[in-house]
Amino acid sequence: MSGRSASAFSALAALMPMLGLSACGYRPLYGGAAAGEKYAVVLASSKIPDAIAADEVLAGVREEFARRGALAAGDGFPHCEVEVLRADEDSDAIAAVPNADGRLIPMSRATRVSIVARAWVVWNPQSPIERDTGDMRAFETVATAADVRAAVFQHDDARRAAGRRVGRILGARILGLPAVSED
Repeated sequence: MSGRSASAFSALAALMPMLGLSACGYRPLYGGAAAGEKYAVVLASSKIPDAIAADEVLAGVREEFARRGALAAGDGFPHCEVEVLRADEDSDAIAAVPNADGRLIPMSRATRVSIVARAWVVWNPQSPIERDTGDMRAFETVATAADVRAAVFQHDDARRAAGRRVGRILGARILGLPAVSED
């Protein structure tokens, strides 16, 4: 490098940190978290029988907050309350399969397992809720197993994976980031 281009390069390198401090003016559309805000994550209620899947929803919210530097320890205020609303299963692919008599009957080839949850922020015990995410859904598709015993484990794993993913969606939504429900 010539002396002139080296000095220009070093001047540009010196300006880089200052350029990083200037913002483009982007702000989250739905009132995302201000810089430095940290939230604890608590379960408001769970209406599903699978406690581990409900815990996965909370773990997903915590994971997203931690990724963004917005996770506080404990269960103090401000905190994000999570309500796990529903666990659904529905057929995702149907095929015609011959039964013992040779007649074709419909059979599910895959099952879609989903978790629906919502979250909001509470600043203190007397404050109203803010940043309500509304109902959000995430799902996993499970191929139908020929062995019923294996299918039970696949469904449990899929429900937990869907719970973790819906938790990450809720966390991003609370922080004002774009996140969509998987409908």
